[in-house]
Amino acid sequence: MKFRSFLRLAAALVPIALGSVAAHAYDKIIVFGDSYNDVGNIYTAAAAFHIVYPPPPYYHGQFSNGPIWVEHIASDLGLPLQPSLLGGTDYATGGAELLKTVSIAGLPILSIEDQVAAYLLSTGGKADPNALYVIEGGGNDILNATEFDPGKLGCEIATGLYGMEKTLRKAGAKHFLVPDLLDIGQLPAAAAGGEAFIEFASATTIAANRELLRDLEVEAHRPGIQIVTVPVFRTFLAVANASTHFGFTDVTTPCLVTSGLTVISECADPDHTLWWDAEHPSEFGHAFFAVLVEGALNRH
Repeated sequence: MKFRSFLRLAAALVPIALGSVAAHAYDKIIVFGDSYNDVGNIYTAAAAFHIVYPPPPYYHGQFSNGPIWVEHIASDLGLPLQPSLLGGTDYATGGAELLKTVSIAGLPILSIEDQVAAYLLSTGGKADPNALYVIEGGGNDILNATEFDPGKLGCEIATGLYGMEKTLRKAGAKHFLVPDLLDIGQLPAAAAGGEAFIEFASATTIAANRELLRDLEVEAHRPGIQIVTVPVFRTFLAVANASTHFGFTDVTTPCLVTSGLTVISECADPDHTLWWDAEHPSEFGHAFFAVLVEGALNRH
């Protein structure tokens, strides 16, 4: 489904303002995060080791079967968006955790906090005041947790996201887009851990979002600072509770079944499935995500 067609459909389904997102004339979109925002960094890094990751039928080395949400937003803003490893402004990397460096198939993956440090290193410590900064992450920290204290981990995630906003703001950034975390307990990957893990993942998400929104509210009152938040948690739960109302026929079973780097099978109807694989939204899911963001940007 084309994104513009989806916008017309969503206008009847979601009570948000739609239209141009050019309320502010941003000169760049600069992205920090994980696979939800990665337009090709992990694919580029893996290719240097002669590894195809993610493999077909993933779309253009991204973690979905079509364009991801930040591509829609960049396109509507009329701004380029390329992986930082290819000279672009998207530093997000598939598999990245917020708080520490990890490794996937032998590839070291910088933390999201280190992505911000890498950006500032490339600019001499100055953040472009006319850019829109996208800050997202924390889901992998929850999925890969080895200690199961929701309050503690939720606070650490919120503090990390808030800390990146403060670091960039002190370096000169003024415009921020910070989606809250969708319910990690809602992911098919969480279900594989059993009911106890689902409860932990959901409780951690709630704790992280509560603390993050409280911190960002304080920042948003600073003169000249624009902070756009997006209610991803609440909206994706609404989708799960009334899936057909939003155009989905399956909101629990991933379309793609994988084992390591190998694709085992693919469903027959990805266009109406919320989850492309056990952790990532489908193209349709990402388009829905983009509609939420566009509405939030328009309200600011």
